[in-house]
Amino acid sequence: MRLDMKREMIRKFVIVGMLALLVAGCGRKEPPQVLAKGAPPQIVELTHEVNGPALALNFRLLGSARGVGYQIDRAEMDPYCKCPTMWRRHFEQPAMAKQVDTPIRKLINLGSYNREFLFRIRAVDVDGNLGEWSQTIHAQAVDLLQK
Repeated sequence: MRLDMKREMIRKFVIVGMLALLVAGCGRKEPPQVLAKGAPPQIVELTHEVNGPALALNFRLLGSARGVGYQIDRAEMDPYCKCPTMWRRHFEQPAMAKQVDTPIRKLINLGSYNREFLFRIRAVDVDGNLGEWSQTIHAQAVDLLQK
């Protein structure tokens, strides 16, 4: 009788432990990446300018000759706490070979004159390898008629 109780208790402990591991996970929130043999994809010569209601990003992509794309995330500055909201994917350009080492100009419509946005951009290659995020870019639309 005691042996059965011990086995049952051990069985329950193992099941609870396995469930705890499944729920907790490892904490990593990105998909696993293939280990790249060369340099990771990157964005170089990144410049930006706000012209009226648009943000212009100018940059070049470096990485795999098979193709590199990019991801742009956006957050909005909260007007009350003056802190950024959660980052959300704003735009994603798939990896293409013709984009490697060519100048790219991306125009983003800011839409509103009374809101400040934050943007960040990173490169991604055809294998799913991710580059580092760029510096945060602050942008707020400018009313050209009020200048």
